[in-house]
Amino acid sequence: MTTESQQRVRIERGIYMQPNGKHVVCFMVDGKPRFRTVEGDLDAARAARAKLIDAAKRGEVPASPRLTFGTVTDRWVTRFEALVASGERRGRTLESHRYYLERHLRPRLGQRRVAAITVHDVAELITQVRAEGCSAKSAANVVATLHSVLRFALRQGWIFDDPVAKLERGERPRPEPRAQRVLGREEVAGLLRACSGRYRPLVATALFTGMRISELLGLIWDDIDLDGGAIHVRAQLSRSRRGEPACRIKPKTPAAVREIPIVPQLATVLSRRKARAPFRGAEDWVFGTDLGTPLAHRNVQRRALGCAADRAGLNAGAWPALRMHDLRHTFASHLIVDLGVDVARVSRILGHAQITTTLNIYTHLFDQARHARELRVQMADSAFAALLEPVAAEHANGNVVVLQERREKRSQALARERRGLRLAT
Repeated sequence: MTTESQQRVRIERGIYMQPNGKHVVCFMVDGKPRFRTVEGDLDAARAARAKLIDAAKRGEVPASPRLTFGTVTDRWVTRFEALVASGERRGRTLESHRYYLERHLRPRLGQRRVAAITVHDVAELITQVRAEGCSAKSAANVVATLHSVLRFALRQGWIFDDPVAKLERGERPRPEPRAQRVLGREEVAGLLRACSGRYRPLVATALFTGMRISELLGLIWDDIDLDGGAIHVRAQLSRSRRGEPACRIKPKTPAAVREIPIVPQLATVLSRRKARAPFRGAEDWVFGTDLGTPLAHRNVQRRALGCAADRAGLNAGAWPALRMHDLRHTFASHLIVDLGVDVARVSRILGHAQITTTLNIYTHLFDQARHARELRVQMADSAFAALLEPVAAEHANGNVVVLQERREKRSQALARERRGLRLAT
């Protein structure tokens, strides 16, 4: 019977060729030879052998060389589920990872040995995903999920290299950032008029607090201080899944726990909402259904905002369909441009984890507000603006003369009326 070693053909020191055309490399661990099948041509085999030799010297030889990507993925998901249960990671993030695993990664890489996945495999995966019609953002999300799984395998010692990190700049998907949409005053007024009475308080609260949709839907009446004019953001609403209804969970970050001041007009809107609500207890949902359950994220986007935006004509034209997050941008613009609120306070009101996040998102608005103030001051002190001073003075004097003439004419009219009354008697 022919043994496996007899079937291999020696190419050079430590590198053999198998009958199936794949290379096998040999290296020493604790004085004993170890063999590993590697992907690629002879140069790839030489590089793999060199890395294995270095790893053996450091005592970091990858374990379980035949471990498949599918098996590693199962273990990674189990670990992520534990982090979600402990509150360290968000369930929504796990849902997103699961989608890309089942839709793109498992069908292509599930049966592959995780240690055999190369940078060329990752680049080919990106090409295939884009060829299927996926956007650059979706392709980037696929790569992000793959990278998370492979980093987990690297930490566990199941692989000795990170192929995703080797992608060249041009090979990585580069989604274009979505342009921020900020509604003007007429658009805001039109949107509120177009909202149905059921959803108008929800849309108004989004516009005048800048809260995230999950924070809005997670509000209970105990979170709203109508007398003090403030909303206390203490939780957010999770997304419901099969067998797991939506519930209040910890906010996105510790900075998301905050107090948002509300204008008296919004307090009036919420007070009327509470007076008419069938469920108005301290633990009842502020924006709930007629059955006392929380509204669903997707229904709010489609029925509450989408229908109103269609009626108001805000979904026509070059802009994409209006999103709830656009209302958050609109509120931020009001704080920065109209009110001149400083970046630190804007960051606290919006619940950003860091001030740099606020600056990165709204730098153009802060620059716009600052430049507008500076321009007004500069124009007021300019010789060009001084040309208006005589005109303004003449206009003011003219107003005085006009008022005096009007008083005299009125007095003359009254005098004529009196003379006419005396003659009549």
